[in-house]
Formats: sequence, structure tokens, C-alpha cells
Amino acid sequence: MDRIKVLVVSSVVPNARGSGGELVLHRYLKSNRRIESEVVSWQRFPFRLKVIGKLRELGFQSLSRCMECLFPVFPSKKVVDDLVHSFRPDVVVTVAHGWWHIQARSVAKKFELPLISFFQDWWPDFPDVPFAFRSRVERQFRKTRADSAVAICVSDGMRRELGEPGNALVLHDAPSLTRCGDMTRDFKLPLRVAYFGNLFEYGPLIESALRALKGSERVRLEVFGASPLWTRGAEDEFRSSGFYHGFIPSNELAKSLHDFQAALVVMSFAPPHRRRMTTSFPSKLIDATQVGLPVVVWGPEYCSAVTWARQGDRALCVTDPNPSALRRTLEELATSRLKQERFGKSAREAAADEFNPDRIQEQFMDALRRAMYSRDGSDV
Repeated sequence: MDRIKVLVVSSVVPNARGSGGELVLHRYLKSNRRIESEVVSWQRFPFRLKVIGKLRELGFQSLSRCMECLFPVFPSKKVVDDLVHSFRPDVVVTVAHGWWHIQARSVAKKFELPLISFFQDWWPDFPDVPFAFRSRVERQFRKTRADSAVAICVSDGMRRELGEPGNALVLHDAPSLTRCGDMTRDFKLPLRVAYFGNLFEYGPLIESALRALKGSERVRLEVFGASPLWTRGAEDEFRSSGFYHGFIPSNELAKSLHDFQAALVVMSFAPPHRRRMTTSFPSKLIDATQVGLPVVVWGPEYCSAVTWARQGDRALCVTDPNPSALRRTLEELATSRLKQERFGKSAREAAADEFNPDRIQEQFMDALRRAMYSRDGSDV
């Protein structure tokens, strides 16, 4: 069977060394022999982009973001057109984050190609979008959904927020860590709990958790990630005490996590982030299940991770933002072999079923075929 040819027109591009959506696209497109892909990139930086970059350098963040909302900067149409003619793609793929999904719609329409769009985060509510422009950005966001042959939603909450469209399907992110199968972990104190992932938005919560657990004889929280948003001196303090390890690539992280007994997944309690927390889904929860770690979710009752955990009691949930509540829950887990075994089993079952990487990859291939059939006017 011929490989499916995918043209990526997206602000988020496949990147094996990236994070979030970049890694997800790489796993879907670059790690699959049944797919051949080309990525639209800058040939040269337009003058407007240089102006926006200079404004940021000078500290005019708000003005630069307003300019991007009013005048999004895209690659040359000629460059994109030439790539379409030479590569002859079967489908166009984009991520509805940033601005290039707007250009992806235009390319798909011009060349009568089916568009597949990933909806991984509620982009209109991101801090990068000034409040005055959010309704404008949301209209573009929803138009991309409407113009897509297939809209891939990262969660049920995302699909609901988009209006339960007929062209949408729910597909969780492919995991970056490799499944470990059944693992027996030692039942001992202190309970080693790993947090790995976003330390910018969730940095203050993680710092509060580290301080709340400082001195605990039952629990030891250790953190992996880059550029933590912590108070002055906190990074050096936690690194010297062995609680902070910095960023570790996925292949090394998987080995390190074998020495841990649980994973902490965090989602924001901030009211302005509510819609983002209900529509996104933490990829690190998926990764934690791949190595069989019991999952502890610290987030509001309405967030997607807690909603998932409540379905069959699949993870421990702490819905109180006070870090002392997290400490109590973790210390209780530390002394309960039954809970550790039960939630470890739940994690392994999720990794083998709902978060099975082979199953997720096949679902993505089905989405590609569905989009191609839609162009031909056929039913899947």
C-alpha cells in the first residue's frame, strides 16, 4: 500500500526534541512508516515578523501580541504553492494553536485537499492572546474546526466545547514513554513521587508542593523539567537537596522513573484557566501509565484529568488547592500497599487499553483515511 502523503502547515511542527504538540506530531508523522510528510517552514523571515521580534526584545510584549492578532505572519504563498505542486500531498495537517492553522485552511481549500486539525489546547484563552482579541481569535479557531474534514480533539471536554461537531473524534496524545508491562515496585518509605512536565504555568503549584512536603518522612517528591517558574533561589535550593533534576530526555526519563512509586499530575486551579483545564488532557498522565506508576491528580474537580480518574476510580484525586491536602493524601498512599497496588494496576490497564500507543496510532491512521474518503465523497 502506498504511503499517505501529509503536508504539515502549522505553527506547531513535528520535533523529536520538542515538547507537547511538537512531540505528539513527531510520533504520529515521523515515526510511522505508512506516512510520508513534509513541513512548511520559513524560507526567510518577513519584515513584519522581525518587527514583532524587535518589539519583544524591547519589552513591548503586549504590543507585539496585538500586532500578531491583527496581522498574523505566514510563510510565502509561493513557497507553499511550490511545495504542494512538488510533494503532491493527500491531506493537510495543522494544529489549532498559534496562527498557521488559518493558512492551513486556505491551502486546503485552494488545492481541494482534506484538512485534519488537532485541537489539543483552547488556544483563544492562552496568555499570548490579549483579552481584547480573544473573541476574534476564537472565531478563527472555530472556523478551522468547521473547515476540517476531521477535527481531532484531545479530550471529551474539547469536543463538547467545540459543539459536538460531526467531523470531530476524540484521540488522546500518543505517549512518549515506552510501556513497561507488569512491574513490581518495592513497598518502602519514603514513597518516591515523580513530577515531570510543565514547570512554567504549574511551577508555583509544584514549588508549594515541594515546600509542603519538606521534612516529610513518608513522601519524597522529585521534579523533572526545564525553566521552572519559582521564587528566587528556589531552583538552587531544590537542586542541591536532590528534589529537582532539571530536564531529562524521554528515553532517560523512562529509566529514571523505574525507581519511583507514584506520579503526580497537576492541573491549574486558577479560575481564568477553567476552560483550558476542561478541554486539554495532560500527556504526562498518559506517560505515567506507560511505566505503571500509580497516578495522583492534583487539580480542580472539573478538570479533564480528575474527570478521567473518577471513571472507575483510576487514580487518586486531590481537588483542594492547599498543598497540605496533597501532603495528607500522599502520606496516606505511602503507608497503604493496597492503594499502591490498586492504582498501579489501574495505570497498567489504561496503558494497555485506552492509552495503548499502537491503538492510538491506528486511530490516527483511520482519521487520515476518513479525511481522504471525505474528499472522494465516500463513506468510511
